[in-house]
Amino acid sequence: MKARRVWAIWPIVVFAATTLLSQDALAHVGSPDVFLDAQAGAYRVFVTVRPPHAVPGIADVEVLTTSSDINNVRIVPLPLTGPGAQFAPAPDVAVRSPDDPRLFTGHLWMMTAGAWQVRVAVSGGRGQGNLSVPVPTMPQATLAMTRAVRMLLFGFMLVICAGFVTIVSAIVREAPLEAGEAPDRLARRRGRVAGLIATCIVVGAMFVGDWWWTAEASSYARYVYKPLEVTPTLASDGRLRLDLRDPGWIESRFLDDLIPDHGHLMHLFIVSPALDHLWHLHPDEIATGDEIATGSSSTFYLRARRRTVAFEGRLPDLPQGRYELFADLVHRTGVSETVTGQLDTPAIRGVALTGDDSEWSGPSSSTDGVSRTSDGGRIVWVRDGQALGTKQLTIFTFRVEDAAGQPASDLEPYMGMPGHAIFVKRDRRVFAHVHPSGSAPMAAMEIAMPSRPSHAHSADRLPPTVSFPYGFPEAGDYRIFVQVRRSGHIVTGAFDAHVD
Repeated sequence: MKARRVWAIWPIVVFAATTLLSQDALAHVGSPDVFLDAQAGAYRVFVTVRPPHAVPGIADVEVLTTSSDINNVRIVPLPLTGPGAQFAPAPDVAVRSPDDPRLFTGHLWMMTAGAWQVRVAVSGGRGQGNLSVPVPTMPQATLAMTRAVRMLLFGFMLVICAGFVTIVSAIVREAPLEAGEAPDRLARRRGRVAGLIATCIVVGAMFVGDWWWTAEASSYARYVYKPLEVTPTLASDGRLRLDLRDPGWIESRFLDDLIPDHGHLMHLFIVSPALDHLWHLHPDEIATGDEIATGSSSTFYLRARRRTVAFEGRLPDLPQGRYELFADLVHRTGVSETVTGQLDTPAIRGVALTGDDSEWSGPSSSTDGVSRTSDGGRIVWVRDGQALGTKQLTIFTFRVEDAAGQPASDLEPYMGMPGHAIFVKRDRRVFAHVHPSGSAPMAAMEIAMPSRPSHAHSADRLPPTVSFPYGFPEAGDYRIFVQVRRSGHIVTGAFDAHVD
């Protein structure tokens, strides 16, 4: 609810506040925070945006620079597309941290659900640079009052209501009297009747207020993010069909507006419960469904936008078992979503992997920071020994080595990137697909900064190290999968991480 409704003192609102119940958040799989490693003119910056839990709400923004000659950083929220993206309001000045002069922080209002961006302007000794960070805002819950606040406001309500009844009764009882005249029996009776009427008015106002507040809360509950629903179907020949349906969220979400990200409409990740198997696949869109709405006139028909879509792809060899599904999608608006599901399957004799599809199988645990790859080489996690914490931007760096233990010289772009990292919590409650540029999809980045050169890498050979900016959303045990391409072959490393 908007803050002005929560803190209004009017008795109706106060009474209704005492009946407000919290809503459980419908989890948006993947980390809610957005991380970006990018250039703003001559300056390299790391931007972290923590979207609000409820919308409208305040997003926290952190800008970490690598230069010491930056004078100021300005930030402003804008819609990602449409006219609002072209006319920016006056930006806020981010505050420089007294502990780290390279760190700037600020807070911005995000007013609606959907696709937003945070525009960052950096100025210093080498001029000014700008960049935009795409930020999807997904309201996760209503804001519930604490018990202490509810009781405090309930007490205020009783005082105000009692005062209202007392004042009305006194006015009606004593207003006709002369100065110093004591009220007689008739005056006292008149005051009691007025007090009774005032009490009825107050009680009626409370019931109306309770009804209004409940209606507002129900309306906002429908506004809370509802993930796409998926129904997996496995054919006898090993074809996996995924039927996606919009359960009804905001009117601007459709399923006929998906755009490619890294050359594919869907990135499907299949993981085993022990995280000892991973498949990274790219099913094809095969169908969309139509919903037809009929107007009041028999000659008027409104063809509604599509809210269902189906994908299909042949699976590789899969052992019998239950698997978790995570499917990344990007809408034309720039909003990205991760669809989740489960697949129970017998053993599948599938097809060989081709193109950008990949698989990995290995031990269920690995703690030495070294992962052997299928080509005889290895991937090494380059760590500084510091403990991992939550809500902290961390640069995860990995070095790819050949079979002789030397830095690999044959790395190639994998779907336009030096590498891909997948962060999965052991209980599969957290899933994030991250690139060297950060957690924002490249399709959304291209919408936010269409005039910039593509962030994709086209060099034939890449450095042997690849880094990913990321921050764990909650404590626990995680597995990190790192995927790179070497001489045309995709190799994967797996690493375990404990987060305090």
